[in-house]
Amino acid sequence: KVAQVDALAAEIRAVPNPIVIAVGGGSTMDGAKLAAAVAIAPDETLTYALSAVEYRGAPVPTVLVPTTSGTGSEASRTAIASTAQGAKLWFWGEELKTTAACLWPELTETVPANFKAVCGFDAFAHAHESATGNNRSPEGVAFAATAIAHLCDHLPAYVRGEGGDAARLTQWGSFQAGEALNLGGTTIGHSIGHALGSVLPVAHGHAVAVVTDATITLTREGAPEAYADLERALDRGPLDAIWRQLRADCGVSLDFDGSASSATALTEAACAEENLAMRVNTPMTFSEAEWAGICADIMRTYGGSE
Repeated sequence: KVAQVDALAAEIRAVPNPIVIAVGGGSTMDGAKLAAAVAIAPDETLTYALSAVEYRGAPVPTVLVPTTSGTGSEASRTAIASTAQGAKLWFWGEELKTTAACLWPELTETVPANFKAVCGFDAFAHAHESATGNNRSPEGVAFAATAIAHLCDHLPAYVRGEGGDAARLTQWGSFQAGEALNLGGTTIGHSIGHALGSVLPVAHGHAVAVVTDATITLTREGAPEAYADLERALDRGPLDAIWRQLRADCGVSLDFDGSASSATALTEAACAEENLAMRVNTPMTFSEAEWAGICADIMRTYGGSE
């Protein structure tokens, strides 16, 4: 949360010659590197939300050690922090690139199977969206294809509890997806995924996986040119079929309890200002009614509510 980042930044400022070491999942790493960037000036964290202003200089050095495989925070130049009202805000900038990342796959092996799967699905979404969005590039496609190949080949075994290469190569796929994210950004999966996580207690990876499942065929069929380079690089067939196979191989349900919210609330959150950049980067243009229809389908199909 933004308030926690502010508190950590204040602690960092009070330490002579600080170094920040973060061991944990995406929220832990995002909070640490964001606080390290904020701490060099007396500003509040919200000052920098949605790239409203540039950071004041080089951040405090950071070392990130991921204990999950999926967020790619240890590779990316982005961070997410939520407001007191629950809105998830993006932060961007070279200052959010960690000084060093330590990939230690053994630390991820005790994560519960379902959480391993949805974290891996988040990495798939980073790769998929960055390589098919309007900001896609050949370099980003190369990172994304490497990430998706690693996830397809190793995530299911990792979810089943196999360690060793399965854990190591899943984590490498997540890291590559984080590099792809730096180059191409995210699209509809994260626009609605962030919204879903703000209106209901659905974990980020789970939320993004739901939206990927609900929209990947829609965007592939509606904007096939956006998928051509990634599918050519992968040489494994249509990307929506690749996704469906990966999901089946991991064997986890994407259903959630949607009874505490509504399709209207989800639509409002997805179309809020904090999600605009992701909507603009989506390779298809949707009307307000179409966004509402997609959100209603998600709530009905996966959340069991209207």
